[in-house]
Amino acid sequence: MKIKILFSIVVFAFVSQTFAQNAYVSPVDQDLAIKSIVLVPTTDNIGGIYARPVEEQLRQQLNEDKQWSLVNYPKNLEIKSELLDESPAQVQKLLQTAKSNAALTTKIIRGPRGISITMTLFVGREGFPLLQEVLTDYKGFDTADIKTQASILFNNIKNRMPFRAEILSRRGQQVTLNLGSNYGLKTDSRVSVVQIIKVNRHPKLNFMVSTEKEVLGRVKLFKVEPYLSFGYVELEKEPGVIAVGSKVMPDEFVKYSTPVTTPSGKILTDITTRPDKDVAFGDDPHEWAPEPPPQFGKVEVLAGFSSYSQNVKLTTPTAQSISGNANLAPNLLVRGELWINPEWYVGLSLRQSVFTVDNSLSGSSPGSLNTSMSQYSVMGGYNFLLSNDFFGPKIQLSAGYQDTNFKIDDSTPVAFTSNKYGGLLISLGGSFPLGPELPMELGGRFDLFMNPTMSESPNSGSGTSSKINSFSFYGNYRLKTKFAIKGELLFENFSSDYSSTADRSTVSHKMTTLLGGIEYLF
Repeated sequence: MKIKILFSIVVFAFVSQTFAQNAYVSPVDQDLAIKSIVLVPTTDNIGGIYARPVEEQLRQQLNEDKQWSLVNYPKNLEIKSELLDESPAQVQKLLQTAKSNAALTTKIIRGPRGISITMTLFVGREGFPLLQEVLTDYKGFDTADIKTQASILFNNIKNRMPFRAEILSRRGQQVTLNLGSNYGLKTDSRVSVVQIIKVNRHPKLNFMVSTEKEVLGRVKLFKVEPYLSFGYVELEKEPGVIAVGSKVMPDEFVKYSTPVTTPSGKILTDITTRPDKDVAFGDDPHEWAPEPPPQFGKVEVLAGFSSYSQNVKLTTPTAQSISGNANLAPNLLVRGELWINPEWYVGLSLRQSVFTVDNSLSGSSPGSLNTSMSQYSVMGGYNFLLSNDFFGPKIQLSAGYQDTNFKIDDSTPVAFTSNKYGGLLISLGGSFPLGPELPMELGGRFDLFMNPTMSESPNSGSGTSSKINSFSFYGNYRLKTKFAIKGELLFENFSSDYSSTADRSTVSHKMTTLLGGIEYLF
């Protein structure tokens, strides 16, 4: 009896040893086993203002990490950290000297558009980068904000690793994992044990694109602590294949809705064969796809009415003031923008109005004078986007040329003259949406004219000086992705002063215009 028991023990030990010896681990899987990591000194282009606090933040984060052990950067190591991306030999030298499995580099660049951070993780004997996280044109400049963003990048790199934990020990069916409740595990959770067979890399940059895994088995947890878990092997490919160092992934499966089936159990993939197709999909069912957002520009067609008045102070033959008014002067405005890119654009505007004013000069005829106003402008501008969304809040700065021509019938003696105003202008505008639940946008614009000029027919005299004031407010209500209803309120004032030798001293044109129409984006 004793001989049989002794023989069983020897056989069990031999089989266990054989299982352990036959547990194959791929070289790729071994390369990805990170137990220690070296933090390469962080660099920036502003004398270390951000580099030092960010490096201290990462050092603290790695010291608190329960999976990776931080090792000191080797003293007097003659390598250029900014060239590690392009030199696998330098990476190999760093890892060998530091006696580390991985290295983490961080580069910070402050540019005219914001802060850019590049964080790279190097793992493996070949010295290639495994993962990289990039933050581009971050608008915040506060040191605390930059430290927070660096911490987020580090967490993103850890979450992108092709596994989440490792088997720390195994005794029979019982195993220990370096993953716990802080990572979302609970008692009775199940995790898959995998082996990394191959890392698929970018053909040029050598970053990991994807991995190929082999599932070795599954473990069910019976005790979960914050950073450790204990479980038992529920199933494995062959006895002993799950061993110390095996990689662990929480079970994550793709979930689908319950399919529609026929009475025989066949899944209906064609919606036209479903028994409820007429109720659910209508007469002409087809796949829905979101409408692509506008990319090239927009066109506006607006119509409305103006309250117009022209006031003139005559000096000859007698000093007097005359005025002409039109309360409902019809207006038509066509305006377009072409977007060169999300920031730069060019614009064109055409506007026309025709109306009649009374001739208030005593003894002058005819008594009613036909008047027209025509206006065009050409602009080029820049969008200062206040968010990452082109259709979000923005400030617009533009410059261009505008020409406005007030043409009026001749009268005898002359009461009103035709005036043509023109000049270079700088325009400052802005717009902001009210929110996703209310598809409205409010905005406004102010035009500043630089040395405007006025020409007159018939000529009343020389030496005129002119001013133009113009500003507007508008609102858009988005009906669809490419269509909106637009309303705009426009205030304009054109005025000129004559020299003392002219037959009039001042002239002014005032227009308050209310417009409404449609906006089409393409």
